[in-house]
Amino acid sequence: MSAHFEKLNQYIKQFVHMSDAELLVLNEQCHKVHFNKGDIIMKAGETQKSMFFITKGIIRNYVENTKGNIKIYNFRSELMTVTGYALYNYEDHLKAIVNVECLVDCVMIEVPLKAIDYVIKNMESGERLGRFMAEMHVIEMLKSVIQRDTKTIIERYNDLEAAFPNIHNRIPQHMIASYLGITPVHLSNLKKNRKILTESI
Repeated sequence: MSAHFEKLNQYIKQFVHMSDAELLVLNEQCHKVHFNKGDIIMKAGETQKSMFFITKGIIRNYVENTKGNIKIYNFRSELMTVTGYALYNYEDHLKAIVNVECLVDCVMIEVPLKAIDYVIKNMESGERLGRFMAEMHVIEMLKSVIQRDTKTIIERYNDLEAAFPNIHNRIPQHMIASYLGITPVHLSNLKKNRKILTESI
């Protein structure tokens, strides 16, 4: 078994107990895939047939309005799932709600939705696994939305760094600014002020 699939299996074991035989059945229906920096792996409005598990890399979930302005909602990196929130969009035929772009070269495990359906229907812990994964992903998005309205920009920046260590060296600063809802100049000033405050303590 490759290290990439082992990471997926350890992720699954956080939620439910699955035997090695059950994990092997699931693994055999999945595929290791490589994406290049800049690849759009999901597009808002398009029906999805797979979800992904990141073993290396970082992506952004974003939307683009009619004027071409991009709004970043969150990021996903190693040991996180990527769904475009399509898995929970049953009323609209499992269409992605956001676009998903690779911000660096990425390695992922592609998990076909038919494989998830098989696990849910045929394995004792399958339904619980599907529920836990769905709930956790939606709660993460909900927390992000709530934090946008209740926390200061510096608090959100600190939370971002805690969730994604070294993110400021992995992706362009203007993307972090977009996520925070500020300009790149504002972000630069914020970082300078934070450094001065830290050094004065």
